[in-house]
Amino acid sequence: MSRYFIFSLAIAICFVTIASSQTAEPGDFGKDTGDVLLNQQLMIAALQENLEEQAQDPENFSGPQKSIGKAVLFSAAVPGAGQLYAGSYLKSALFLAIEATAWAINISYNNKGDNQTRIFESYANKNWSEQRYWSFVYFELNGKGVAGFPDGKYDSNIGKDGVGRDIILNWEDAEQDLQQFASTQYISGFSHHLPETKTQQYYEMIGKYPEQFGNAWADGSYNVRYNGDYGGVTVANLTPMTTEYVFLRDDANRFYDKAGYGSMIALINHLVSAIDAGFTTRGFNQKQMKLTYQNRLLVGDYINMFGLSVAF
Repeated sequence: MSRYFIFSLAIAICFVTIASSQTAEPGDFGKDTGDVLLNQQLMIAALQENLEEQAQDPENFSGPQKSIGKAVLFSAAVPGAGQLYAGSYLKSALFLAIEATAWAINISYNNKGDNQTRIFESYANKNWSEQRYWSFVYFELNGKGVAGFPDGKYDSNIGKDGVGRDIILNWEDAEQDLQQFASTQYISGFSHHLPETKTQQYYEMIGKYPEQFGNAWADGSYNVRYNGDYGGVTVANLTPMTTEYVFLRDDANRFYDKAGYGSMIALINHLVSAIDAGFTTRGFNQKQMKLTYQNRLLVGDYINMFGLSVAF
């Protein structure tokens, strides 16, 4: 059996099975123009128009229709809900599984980030000292003739810290006097203001800007300007404690970044699920359609009209 016959037979079957709520005559699909290709185009256009008309008729649906708008809103709120509404249980389970996985990633890595944050904050509280920081600022500027600086004010109140460095014992009082001098105007490389409370910015700055805050680490030195210029010599180094702290903070940030990926996946899942719910519901509605054409077509006439033939 030739391919030409299969094509011809398929066209014939289409005409045999076509029915309409209106009685149709052979001329309903157009007249024979004498041009086979033009006849076929006219036939296809007529069939498409007929199908579209019936798709708008509620009587041609065998089951209840679902609201596409509702399906989209359902899945936008809870991925998979719109698919469940439209009867697509496999898709619903898939989108729900993706949503659950995304939030599991988010929650898991947020918890890891929080734990790591507690670790690096504890490390900083133990090894970095505001007392050493403000003492260093005082020793850097004391006696250098800086206008308004409290020269010698705390000289009689100097002690030693746990690693043998000089510190101002009543440093909280000194902090009030020294805050305005911890800036680029007085000390090169001091361009940031240390927060008064231990905020996220506080913990970020003491590791991110070692040139200003590196001397206050327990293994730091008052005689070195870290990652900066000291006495005309460029020093590009960090103390081991500074390096360890930076790594601890970086680990926490990586955990939070991965948690963010989970949130991003969840957001995309909501969007994709909402769009798919619309298409899925439309497909559901189309399946409920029963196109009941009742035309009695003269198949032979149409086969001849469109230049088709049956060959064995």
